[in-house]
Amino acid sequence: MSQQYVIVGGNAAGMSTATRLRRLEEDADIVVIEATAYVSYASCGLPYHLSDTVPESELAVMGADQLSAAFDLDIRTSQTVVDIDSERRVVTVESRDNDRYDLDYDELVLATGAEPLVPPTFDIESLEHCYTLRTVSDATAIRTRVDDAKRALVVGAGYIGIEVAENLHEAGHSVVVAELLDQVMPNTLGDEMAALVETHLREQGIELQLGVGVEELTDAGDGTITAAMGTDESRTFDLVVVATGVRPRTELAEAAGLERHESGAITVDSRMRTDTPAIHAVGDAVAAPSALSSNRAWVPLGGPANRQGRVAANDIAGHDDELAPVLDTAIAKVFDLDVGTVGLTESRLADQERPYEAIYTSEPSHAGYYPGTADIHFKLLFDPDDGTILGAQAIGTQGVDKRIDVLATAIAHDDTVFDIRDLDLAYAPPYSAAKDPVNVLGMIGTNVIEGVADIVHLEEFETAREAATVIDTRPAEMRETQGSIPGDEHVPLGNLRSWLEERDIDGEVLTYCKIGKSSYMASRILQQEGVPSRSLTGGYYRYQAAKRRGDTAGRPS
Repeated sequence: MSQQYVIVGGNAAGMSTATRLRRLEEDADIVVIEATAYVSYASCGLPYHLSDTVPESELAVMGADQLSAAFDLDIRTSQTVVDIDSERRVVTVESRDNDRYDLDYDELVLATGAEPLVPPTFDIESLEHCYTLRTVSDATAIRTRVDDAKRALVVGAGYIGIEVAENLHEAGHSVVVAELLDQVMPNTLGDEMAALVETHLREQGIELQLGVGVEELTDAGDGTITAAMGTDESRTFDLVVVATGVRPRTELAEAAGLERHESGAITVDSRMRTDTPAIHAVGDAVAAPSALSSNRAWVPLGGPANRQGRVAANDIAGHDDELAPVLDTAIAKVFDLDVGTVGLTESRLADQERPYEAIYTSEPSHAGYYPGTADIHFKLLFDPDDGTILGAQAIGTQGVDKRIDVLATAIAHDDTVFDIRDLDLAYAPPYSAAKDPVNVLGMIGTNVIEGVADIVHLEEFETAREAATVIDTRPAEMRETQGSIPGDEHVPLGNLRSWLEERDIDGEVLTYCKIGKSSYMASRILQQEGVPSRSLTGGYYRYQAAKRRGDTAGRPS
């Protein structure tokens, strides 16, 4: 007798499960229940429809009829599972006309996804031109409004909020982004890295209101929306998109009594099994084993969702498979910038009370003498004892994805800074430098661990500089255009040896430059001349980012 598999929810996780099951079991009955009219669509492409970069016709990856024919699936769209009887192995389904029927299963897979997290003070259902962005219908509704609107407010400056802001700007809008916290992408970037993104957004014409909450949205009565900002200011917009995050959609799992994670997501093991027999769960609704903690983490991203669907199908079909711990690898386009992240951030490491070291560098995307090179700014976090890589962030206009993927692979294999220093990576002038940026990160990290490079972080720098000599090793033109640290001396790297001959140095010398390169070399010269010296990691841009926020603590971020 053939097995009957019921999958609740389509899209990345649900359809990955269904199609993999079919490839493994041709004789199984596979039923997919999807609440919307779309069973497979490009979720990550939705923001790009707002500018019509991605037309509506391209958002639907495959239609229900096409998938049904190709994989012999029983796909039932615009229907909802409203109850699970796990003892009888029966789900109750509500159809389009509100009739209910029972459906037996041998194995059940929950792929119920996530839903927009909307502040309770926002009654967006009553506001004509206020939207969230989670489905194709959301994207098409916003796109319909785009041509008639000129002033747009985006609430939230995470990945989705920034992508929405960019595409509304590309569509001709004047865009304001309001973020309650004091930086963009607060869950993925340190403040010093976020500063690079913020500067670029402002250069493109986006108005950032950071540290400013939107307390209330009201209908102004003329087709516009009034936003009460945290600054006691009210402003009027033609279009508002609320992008304050998502939460796992787990009402069905909760009613069925499935174990849930502190995030509210369904707890699953490495085989995507819940704590209830014959029920697996996948996608944005689950908290799976994570490389970022000792337990599980909720990581609602497309890549993990697809892999989870495959693992669940393999387990159901009796194949030995497990999900590798999720690293939270991500990348976003921010106008001309690519912003990539992987692994732990400083704030997460601080929450875990885990020791770490942080280094920064700026390296060319390819050989400097080949036309078109551009700097990539890096931040690398690693264990201070053995050099195990814990996390990384990279920002640039080209080559970011390549380096983040290499670092993600390194983290997945518990590599250290010594390992990435010695990686044999592809090199030709149009693609990289002879020392790839990933190799350079490894070199800097090994220098720190081996004591060749003595670095100081901003918090300690601010304390130590009161009794130390602080020198700026940047060229004069860079100092003039970027600014400097009060009370320092300007000693370009090429002048350092003559400066030493003329000075009787008493005490420590702290060096800094743009990001830490020339100041490191200066510290090496000083140390070998018998002068105690440390280099400010992250350099002036780290100092500037903290000062802008009125915070010189420097860590964590």
